[in-house]
Amino acid sequence: MRLLNPFLTALALTANNAQAAPLFDSLTTFFSHLTSLPPSSQPGHLDLTTPSTDPTGLSTLSSLGSSAKSVLSKSQAYLLVINASPFLLRKQGGHSYQMPSWDGAFPNEIQPGESVRVKVEAKGQGDDAGEMAYTLVQEGLDVITEGVGLSWGDIEFQYRGRDGPKLQVQFKTLAAVGAPVGSVKVLEWHQGNNVPFVLSAAPSAGNLSAGVTSMALKTFDSAKQLVASPGLSTAGWMRQGYERMHCLQLREMALPGTHNSGMSLLTGGTPLVRARPESVQCHASHMTVGKQLEAGARWFDIRPVISKGKWATGHYTFFNGIPLPSGLDKVPGLGDLAKEIGKIGGGDDQKLMDGWQGGNGQMIADIITELNDFTSKNPGELVVVNLGHGLDTDHFEGKNETQARLSQEQWEGLMTELLRVKNRATHIGENIDLSQQHLFNLLPPLDPSQPNGPNRRSTVLLVVDDKTPDNKFVSVDKFKHEGFFYRGQLAVFDSYANTNKLNDMINDQFGKMERHRTSADDGMFLLSWTLTQPVDKMITGTIVRYAEEANRALGEKLWARGKMTRGRFPNVVSVDAFEDDGEVLGVVAGINWWLARECPVLGGDGCLKFNLPS
Repeated sequence: MRLLNPFLTALALTANNAQAAPLFDSLTTFFSHLTSLPPSSQPGHLDLTTPSTDPTGLSTLSSLGSSAKSVLSKSQAYLLVINASPFLLRKQGGHSYQMPSWDGAFPNEIQPGESVRVKVEAKGQGDDAGEMAYTLVQEGLDVITEGVGLSWGDIEFQYRGRDGPKLQVQFKTLAAVGAPVGSVKVLEWHQGNNVPFVLSAAPSAGNLSAGVTSMALKTFDSAKQLVASPGLSTAGWMRQGYERMHCLQLREMALPGTHNSGMSLLTGGTPLVRARPESVQCHASHMTVGKQLEAGARWFDIRPVISKGKWATGHYTFFNGIPLPSGLDKVPGLGDLAKEIGKIGGGDDQKLMDGWQGGNGQMIADIITELNDFTSKNPGELVVVNLGHGLDTDHFEGKNETQARLSQEQWEGLMTELLRVKNRATHIGENIDLSQQHLFNLLPPLDPSQPNGPNRRSTVLLVVDDKTPDNKFVSVDKFKHEGFFYRGQLAVFDSYANTNKLNDMINDQFGKMERHRTSADDGMFLLSWTLTQPVDKMITGTIVRYAEEANRALGEKLWARGKMTRGRFPNVVSVDAFEDDGEVLGVVAGINWWLARECPVLGGDGCLKFNLPS
């Protein structure tokens, strides 16, 4: 699979549109192309035929056009700058060496709340280099430096071919949270795709011209009020942002979430998935729940299953005679698997999948341990665990999906197991609308004698959202004082697009957000930024490839002009293949710092305070 990466990257960069759309929507489509008759030339696509002697398509590189070949010898990406702050970013200038696209690609100004996409291209040599400096400017003030407004310092975007390709940001005279003056933050390079950098601050940070002195203006503490990603602590981002968010209700803030959170590894499953663990059923994430917590995720989609009498996470799909694509035995590594599928149903000529197919991920006991380790080491973090899609895999019977659901008694057994989770929200009363709870109430103080202080303990909300085999909602009544809640107490609109087409998913999710999330007073909205692999093609693909495609587009599409407003933004951004690079977190942090309503300074009268020099 890894051998295909250079080839697919080259294909992705030969498209004529600005989004550098790939020739194939995914590896699944690519494999489908390989295992069927070569299509005729289609508008907008390369006329690519794959010889039968080259089933992987690698030798086809020799037939690619010059534009595709050049990609393999060049370093090309798109620096995505998201200015989620009230400051104007003004270009100061820069220079480059052996950079076909650098100097002229950067805009002169990046407006507050604006995102820009800068094409970065180098020749792919070790001495390729480029620098471009920007200054943060607050215009319209009486205190002026050389006619451009007040400057708090500058940052410099840098490209380095040495040990690269490498894009990085140096904080020249400017500091941010977790990024002192002089520090350099390396951005995760994505060949031919977006490389995001987010700068965030509350809107009031720019309202410094009315009724304040120039001394106050010069004491803006960017090291505490300006957030840069990368740079923000992924493990402690809520604690670092508590002063910014302490008064917000849960429905007024945004959380990074993960889809099928426990499926980072395979601990068991049906023969199909054991033979093909990278299929849609497994590896929705690269990391365990504990690693996802450390990387900044705070909303978890946990799907409990009973397997051989033990509790695990799982991802299973019920198939009712789904035909599989022909030619599987011709795909390298799938010959034996094609024979195995013939045993599942339909015979060798017509291969069908019937019944339940899927796999088990992390054990629930291990997730409990990881939750406890994280909350003990990282006070001040809110964690939401949504429990649903429960299945009894030890008794998969019948032709009805509902018959495999967990019973009420089994759910109560699971909740008893989950009593080992520490820092459960036992301080929250019953029949409470959790979405209207303020962060200061969700995170109780470490020191009860200082109820308004910034030092809080972590909290885990356990939300049960499922039905029993008789189609009744699971009851949490026996555990309502133990930090368990039913989904009605945390009403979230959650409807995935069910498509493997990126643009269709984006249009679906934005359309639903516009209809269901028009103001901060509306119910919570989960942005399901996930692509669904077609069930008849799951055998030849991997959901991680789909996820990586979607995640690269997240910052660009979500921060496009007009998609979000101060009243309309997602409360949960749920993704597959969550990474530890902080990119998804940075996009979400920008929402909380720039779009959420502002909170008064702790202990103050609601007005901004400045630490004036003595």
